[in-house]
Amino acid sequence: MPSAAAAAIAAVTFVALYAGHQIGDHVVQSNGTAVAKGFPGPEQLAAGVSPWTGWGACLRHVGTYTGTQAVALALVSLVAPVGLTGCAVALVVSASTHAVIDRRWIVRRLVRAKGCQDWAEGPYLIDQSLHVGAMLVAAVLAVAVTGVVGLLAVTAGALVLMVAALAVERRLAAASVRAAAPVGGRR
Repeated sequence: MPSAAAAAIAAVTFVALYAGHQIGDHVVQSNGTAVAKGFPGPEQLAAGVSPWTGWGACLRHVGTYTGTQAVALALVSLVAPVGLTGCAVALVVSASTHAVIDRRWIVRRLVRAKGCQDWAEGPYLIDQSLHVGAMLVAAVLAVAVTGVVGLLAVTAGALVLMVAALAVERRLAAASVRAAAPVGGRR
């Protein structure tokens, strides 16, 4: 049964994740990482760049980002009963979703689906909105999931998410290369 205490812990966890997100995504992250983590785009794929380009930068960013969120959660846990399992669950969910979102293909597809290609701030705002939504899920799961078995289940789910995202990314990359190839396979 949900309680006011559980809701308060979820809220405090969300605030800590959000503060860590803001610092990790905007202060800690370098410009080079911000540019490289989403490579390659459709144009680079058409030019023959490997679809895995950019994953190293993305994972380095997710590492520093998650570290920043961990510090924020540790700070909050000094005054709120945010347990170690809850912190771990929140960080696993936040890190895995952050990596997938930051590869940018989901954002590009949403921009296209919304028809907002001319909205200059659109990609950034969609990216940030997806991150905030994922952090809300992470904060709720931090309270709802208890024990090592739950943490292992969440971690397994995060790994499935990452593998599925990699598979989709690879499929989209192959389709992009095929679409850019000249008719008859000659350039």
